[in-house]
Amino acid sequence: MAEKVESLSDIDRLSGQSLSTLNEALKDLFLKEGGFQSMDDISAKIFPSVFSAIQNCLLKPLRKHPRYADIEFVLSGSTSEGVNIPNMSRKADGRVDWEFEMDILCVFRDIPVGATKDSPVIMVTQEGTPEGYFLLYVNSSEYRQKWGHFCTTPTNPKRKGEMYLNPLLIVEDMYQQIEHIFGQIPLLKDQFTLELNPPAVTLRLGGFENVSVCCDIVVAVELPILRLPKSFPRLIREQPNWLADDTMHRLQNENLHLVGKCSPKGQARVEWRLSFNRLELGLLREIQTRIPVAITCYRIFKSIRYWHLNHPNFLHSYHLKMLFFRACLRYPVSSWTEHEMASSILSLLDDLFHCLATQSLPSFFLPECNLIQGVHSDFVLTLTQKLSEIRKDPRAHFINLKR
Repeated sequence: MAEKVESLSDIDRLSGQSLSTLNEALKDLFLKEGGFQSMDDISAKIFPSVFSAIQNCLLKPLRKHPRYADIEFVLSGSTSEGVNIPNMSRKADGRVDWEFEMDILCVFRDIPVGATKDSPVIMVTQEGTPEGYFLLYVNSSEYRQKWGHFCTTPTNPKRKGEMYLNPLLIVEDMYQQIEHIFGQIPLLKDQFTLELNPPAVTLRLGGFENVSVCCDIVVAVELPILRLPKSFPRLIREQPNWLADDTMHRLQNENLHLVGKCSPKGQARVEWRLSFNRLELGLLREIQTRIPVAITCYRIFKSIRYWHLNHPNFLHSYHLKMLFFRACLRYPVSSWTEHEMASSILSLLDDLFHCLATQSLPSFFLPECNLIQGVHSDFVLTLTQKLSEIRKDPRAHFINLKR
């Protein structure tokens, strides 16, 4: 009887597959030679030099322009977090082409945003807009004069004189400035291709032996945490038991950014979204230090999304990051072990299934904000069905990363 219970405990009840066999397959595909380490080796070789080249060739010339005198380039997203999963395509000869993505915030540090009436630029909420999205009302005459060409004014005569900072106009101007710099530095033109992809300027770089880099530069403004509206909720509602008190305090007081991205069905020319990139980076670094196996499970989770859940294209790695933070909050630290990777990954997939089935995927920082609100129910149903197929046979959906 004891042997029977023990054997049943090794079975995933949904798929009928052995958890220990799944676990060995995961270790072989992702942890041994040719797995994540190959990606990390390439990242360590390429990203610092590419980011340094962008800073030297773009940041310095941009700062010569009065409007860009106080900008800063800040690495954001999975590149800075060390959990990058490249876009991969396998050729007929078996070789894999990898495209690594970089996200850079172009932070305008001299646009002072606040929530009080005396702020030069005031954060304004709109009725019906999800939590975390704002309009930036240009309040002071000095900033109206400096940024007036990059503002939108309402057509309603009753709102005459109102000016709202337009992120798309700033992106278009930044593209033109970079295009001018490209014309002056032949090396840039030879190595990079330049594209305008609002709300970003995209740089593409190849020539690394089957490896290319796609870099999105997104317009952002810095938001000191003390300038958030007083009614705004705490951004980490519950302290995880693996997060030290001093780290919790530091993260709660980290400054934020506002990036030029609109809400679903929102107004792209006037809306800005809160970015929690510093908090996300701080949490992931703490998890990497205290429960590193959890990070491995997260990266496998992201890989499964990339290979099997990217059409319809509404589910992004950011959604998975929010799910992962919630899992790290709920699941015991002791459950994140190398011997339990399969169980942990299946749990993450089940969490995702629940979110899709209920059409509710809350933000970790703003739980009242549903990140898939507005997505067509047919799209959600399609991905739910695909995820159901993955859960019926998880082993068949693990991808061999070896090049």
